Amino acid sequence: MKYPFIRVCCICLILCFILTGCSSNEEESAAGAYFRIEDQWEYQASVSVPPVISYNYSSQYAVFPAEEHVNSSVAAQLCINNSTNEVVMSENAFERIYPASITKIMTALLVLERGNLSDTVTVTEPIVLNDPLAVSLELQVGDQITINELMHGMLITSANDYAVMLGRYVAGSDSAFVDLMNQRAVELGATHTHFVNPNGLHAEEHYTTAYDLYLIFQALIQHEEFRAIAEIPQYTIHYTDGEGNEREAPIANSNLFISQNYSAPEGITVISGKTGTTNEAGSCLIVEAKDSQDQDYIVLVCGAGSRSALYEKMQQLLNQISEKE
Repeated sequence: MKYPFIRVCCICLILCFILTGCSSNEEESAAGAYFRIEDQWEYQASVSVPPVISYNYSSQYAVFPAEEHVNSSVAAQLCINNSTNEVVMSENAFERIYPASITKIMTALLVLERGNLSDTVTVTEPIVLNDPLAVSLELQVGDQITINELMHGMLITSANDYAVMLGRYVAGSDSAFVDLMNQRAVELGATHTHFVNPNGLHAEEHYTTAYDLYLIFQALIQHEEFRAIAEIPQYTIHYTDGEGNEREAPIANSNLFISQNYSAPEGITVISGKTGTTNEAGSCLIVEAKDSQDQDYIVLVCGAGSRSALYEKMQQLLNQISEKE
């Protein structure tokens, strides 16, 4: 996909920045509202107020090569050296895709930025998912559970009702939380993303791009609390039901690299990630991995036709990391 932006726009923005000045007390807008393709700054027109260009931007994010839409066996794939900002592989990075449950990385980010894992919440109204196949740990009105347990259930087994409850905890209502999700996406530069729910259950207006997921995930993995949860193969959820009874729910990690069903190439360790699957999105997975030199990578595959095809494609990308060592 081509971006018909011209250098004149960028020069005008830079001149405006220079003329208005930039004192140390000014609050600089999010640099993430720009991305770079080859040697040009590209402005995301969906941002209503143009942010100030940050000259440190290229040191914060990977610079993507220009690319045409590719007819592939998957909707999009990325492999990025997050330590050096090198793009190892990029395919359809700016094409619109459905994120499925990878959506939950934004929900997790907002919880970690605005909440407290030790807090306890009570389910005060029913959680309706409107999808009989949606993964649910069946929270009921009256149940009491900590934010820590909700995060484990959402990130490990991808419980959709837990994501809804976390959104209500952060923002007070489903709609208010969705507003926060979209606001935070713009702040991170994920300006081709639009969320309508906290869990990724399919909706036509719930979409993103591989590039945007990279930006969101990069922010999330800066929180060690996320890694500590996402690296757990199995876990037992503890909560109290409405009658005061202690309850348990054993869960397993939906990321098969973590639950040991799939092995990464020699010298590569998958340390965190998030899965996602719907009929419309296909099978999706974003992971953080490290090589033997302790360099950090973000690797993403979205739109695979099956779970086995997803992990085969992911292993191919991880092999590219291994071969570069």
